[in-house]
Amino acid sequence: MPPKSLVITLLFVFAAALHAQTIPVSKDKAAEDEAKLNMAAVDLLRETSVEVGRLRTMENRISFNAELASLMWFHDDKEARAMYGTVVTDFKQLLSQLDSDMNSPASADDEGSPGGIFGGYGKSKAERKLRIAMEVRKQIALSLADHAPDLAFNFFYDSLSLISNAEFRKAQEITDKYFEIQLIQQIAQSNAAKSVEFGKEAIKKGLDSNHIELLKKIYAKDTDKGIEFGAAILSRIKSDDAAQKNIYLVGTLLSFGDETLDKSKGDPKKKPLYERSDLRDLAELLATQIMKAEATEYYPGGQYVSIIEEYAPGRAAQIRAKFKNLNSNGMAFTGLVNTVSNSAIDMETAPMDANSNSAAAADRRAVEERDSRAKAELKLLEDIKDLGTKPLPKEERDKVVAQSRKIIAQTPGKDKKLMALSMLAAQVAYAGDKELANEIMGDAERFVNPQPKNYRDFLMTWLLASGYAEANPDKAFPLLETAILRANDTLSAFIKVAEFIDINDEIIDDGEIQVGMFGGSMMRELTGELGMADNTIKSLAKADFAKTVNLTNTFDRTEIRVLAKMLVLRSVMADHSKAEPGKDDIGG
Repeated sequence: MPPKSLVITLLFVFAAALHAQTIPVSKDKAAEDEAKLNMAAVDLLRETSVEVGRLRTMENRISFNAELASLMWFHDDKEARAMYGTVVTDFKQLLSQLDSDMNSPASADDEGSPGGIFGGYGKSKAERKLRIAMEVRKQIALSLADHAPDLAFNFFYDSLSLISNAEFRKAQEITDKYFEIQLIQQIAQSNAAKSVEFGKEAIKKGLDSNHIELLKKIYAKDTDKGIEFGAAILSRIKSDDAAQKNIYLVGTLLSFGDETLDKSKGDPKKKPLYERSDLRDLAELLATQIMKAEATEYYPGGQYVSIIEEYAPGRAAQIRAKFKNLNSNGMAFTGLVNTVSNSAIDMETAPMDANSNSAAAADRRAVEERDSRAKAELKLLEDIKDLGTKPLPKEERDKVVAQSRKIIAQTPGKDKKLMALSMLAAQVAYAGDKELANEIMGDAERFVNPQPKNYRDFLMTWLLASGYAEANPDKAFPLLETAILRANDTLSAFIKVAEFIDINDEIIDDGEIQVGMFGGSMMRELTGELGMADNTIKSLAKADFAKTVNLTNTFDRTEIRVLAKMLVLRSVMADHSKAEPGKDDIGG
């Protein structure tokens, strides 16, 4: 197993093991504690909303408030809708102002200015600001898509009508076409029916490979809805000459359909995307386009001939006959070239046969050693999991712990040692031996720089704090506080450098990092996709919510403090959604 794979395995097993554990308390007490924690998080959300109101730039206030509204939806959808109403009103006001600025005579005087970090050579500052606002618009739509797909789409397209500059609006519509698929894909994660509805409208404007990726997501989420959308795509292809000429598009769809049909043979409950007759139609369409190519040095779609042969063998034979001098990938070759190449290879490799055999033997030994080590590490993980999931006598548990520590000591890589020790300490703590858990975390602490300087140092510190969060939260809090205090200096230095090179105020505006410039991806990733961090933050919040909030307040910069608080809020509130998955946002 490659080192990276083992690290990922460690992370997921660690997260799964922690998630599966529960401190032995009564159900009533656990429910009461959970309710108190949830209410404390709601109070924090409202306090954070006030803090967001003190940010200097409108773009940041809108970006952060959109995410806060998304989080509030987990607690109270009515209050969340009201928050979104304010966000949309503020955004429309911002958009109108920026549109007016771009069309003003003063804006024309600024044209021809040098491009910024994100390009924009020759564009006025007002136009660049408007482009940033368009990215904020995407973020608002994405945050709404999690809960209210119809509102997300209505907002996204209605807001564009506020742009009066025809040239800018036309360019934005082209950009929107690609983002539209991203938005539908986001909706597909929670509401397959809505994603099909929007997807059918989207393909009326033309088909491309992004629609096939959307189809895959819908099919994975809901097989029946995937089949429905697949039928719409197939119908569109049959009536659209441009789509039929897109060999990659048709070939990708045929390949995916063939894959689902093959899997359905092993699982009768899993319906295929297309019936065999539909795949035969696709194979015929694809073969027709391939046959139109000239038999020169290359022909498109050669990689699909084997699949075409499965459903239309006659057509595959025609392709091979026409392009008989081309290989299976559609590339040219001749017998002479093959003969010369093979002879040259034979002449070059003959003197090296003895050395090659020796090197091959060494490689085999290295592979065997890696496999053996990987098996031992995986066995280690299973043994550690057993500590928290199986009732073991103390003697047997101590034996497993001692053996685990021995294997961890022999495992190469500080990061793997640190993660494994943290996992081991957490399980020992769950088993009730806090003293031994602290001892194990003491071993882990030796791998961490107490004064982190680079990103790896900070990552290792986080991993150590994650272990302490389960084994001994009282040690996790000061550890993280020290790291944050040191990170403040690094962040300040980053801001200074960014301000120096950011002559157009694209990253730093009025002294604030402009999160909206990243189109919501920065915000979404930091607050919604840090699944590995959720367990740790949730554990700290459960141990002492006030101290966890105090950690976020250790950040000097307001926008960073707000991001940190959103991580805390999401780790707590996302477990308490009252909405049913896929529930319609209108009238529900």
